[in-house]
Amino acid sequence: MLGSQVDPSRGRPHKSASRLLNEASAGVNRRSFLGILSGAVFLAAAPAALTACSSGPAPQATTSGSLAETVAKLVPAYKPLELVTPDIPSVKGSTPGFTSIPSSLVKSVPTPPGSGGTYTAMTPAWWAVPPALPQNSYYQAVNEKLGATINFQVNDGNAYADKVQTVLASPKDVPDWMVIPGWNLPPRFGQAAAGVFQDLSEFIAGDKVNKYPNLANIPTAAWKMGCFEGGLYGLPYPGALISDAIFYRADLFEELGVKPPTSADEYRTLAKELTDESKNRWGSEDVWTGAQIMHGVVPKWKQVDGKLQNKVETDEYRAALEWTAKLFADGSVHPDAVAGNAQQSKQRFESGASLMASDGMGSWHEALARVLPSNPTFNMQPMDYFAPDGGKPTLFRAQPAAIFSFIKKTDPAKVEEMLALANFMAAPFGTEENVLINNGVEGVHFTRDAQGIPKATAKGTEEVTSTYAFLVNAPIVNSMVQYPGLVQSQSQWEARQARNVVEDAFFGMQIQEPAKFGSLSKPFDDLAKDIIRGRKSMKDLDAELATWKSKGGDELRDFYAGFLA
Repeated sequence: MLGSQVDPSRGRPHKSASRLLNEASAGVNRRSFLGILSGAVFLAAAPAALTACSSGPAPQATTSGSLAETVAKLVPAYKPLELVTPDIPSVKGSTPGFTSIPSSLVKSVPTPPGSGGTYTAMTPAWWAVPPALPQNSYYQAVNEKLGATINFQVNDGNAYADKVQTVLASPKDVPDWMVIPGWNLPPRFGQAAAGVFQDLSEFIAGDKVNKYPNLANIPTAAWKMGCFEGGLYGLPYPGALISDAIFYRADLFEELGVKPPTSADEYRTLAKELTDESKNRWGSEDVWTGAQIMHGVVPKWKQVDGKLQNKVETDEYRAALEWTAKLFADGSVHPDAVAGNAQQSKQRFESGASLMASDGMGSWHEALARVLPSNPTFNMQPMDYFAPDGGKPTLFRAQPAAIFSFIKKTDPAKVEEMLALANFMAAPFGTEENVLINNGVEGVHFTRDAQGIPKATAKGTEEVTSTYAFLVNAPIVNSMVQYPGLVQSQSQWEARQARNVVEDAFFGMQIQEPAKFGSLSKPFDDLAKDIIRGRKSMKDLDAELATWKSKGGDELRDFYAGFLA
């Protein structure tokens, strides 16, 4: 798990960061979850069991007016490090790729950064809780290198939201260091943060971060997501640039003599051609998520002639709905997907019952791990995105961070010590510190295979987990060399798409919507499913939009506009 990363692929943990949580809730074990987090998998995400299918963390700011300008003054200056050179460099923020594991490691923190402090830290786990100190030799080894002691309070990730709310309700119970995934941020969290947690901008805003070079190596966008109530409170777990793709079965495409589509019409035509019920083969899964990306649907709000349009009001959203409804009407979508059975979509795609599917980027290596042992010719690939007419697509950047940690208010010397510890934990791929944080001690917690990939020992499986890594993490890389060709394909694909990535109007802003708007958009989720399946029409969308406006949609629009003033 060298250089493990959250696929916070949509924001929650994404495959998108939100898909990650869904998978974790479904019973992902610790090692498989760590696999989800490894390499260049996301959110977006998210986690993918942390980042697979969610809309991402709720916005968290409560004051309006030039929010972007305010946030820009709070975050650290970005000073990228390249202690080891990737084989496939980043392009406009895409994930760099390493086609081999470095044979020698760099030391990024020359001496133990701590000064003997002892701190409690609360983190989630979607797997078996590891032994605590003093029984955990992994904790002992890392703490020794840190020159300080971190005592972890590891809690069930599936019940973590309740735990967070309970702890925050009693400030005396708040630990020194607290991890809160974006999807677990409670209502009015910004107010709680300002009252309980340390504003880190006092210590690392702008060039102040130069004291901590590994923290300065974290991209600016990830830091922005940790800003609440006019302060910088969250230490981020950075995510990837793009959270989702439309995948196709490249092995079966080659066998059938077809090529991936390059326009929306070609997709429908090809899906129809591939569908053969007698062979239990359908051209497509439900690709509603991919259809929205293909049609350039904005994450939430779009500026049109100086005014905001909600995504469900936009021409792009209508076009995506109409196209997807036609795809379903063609009979090209697997009948189980038509029936709403999304849980078995991966199994259908991996078995060849459906040949095109939309999923989070983290699904790629997960599928390879499941299928390659029994089907070594299995090959799934992501399509290059295209606009509906086959032209240049508009891709909106994924959430830049899905998990955050917060330092409780304390005296400046302790804050500086914890930031020094965080600098150690944020050491990038290819460093001794990164290997220690993610794998433990070689020969004790892991060994290496012929490719140099760390393999957990029995002790490592029991003791090593994402505790230190959840407190703060380095920018993600793709180093999943255990899957032949994956690093090249994934990093090169993301680099090609990166040229079309843009930021939406509220990218990098944490905005807390008033509680009265909490359920305003929910009817559109079910309505979209009904329209796509032909049970309702676009006239029903018009009627729902009128209801949405009268029940607060226009008021919500004005609320968001205030952050752009």
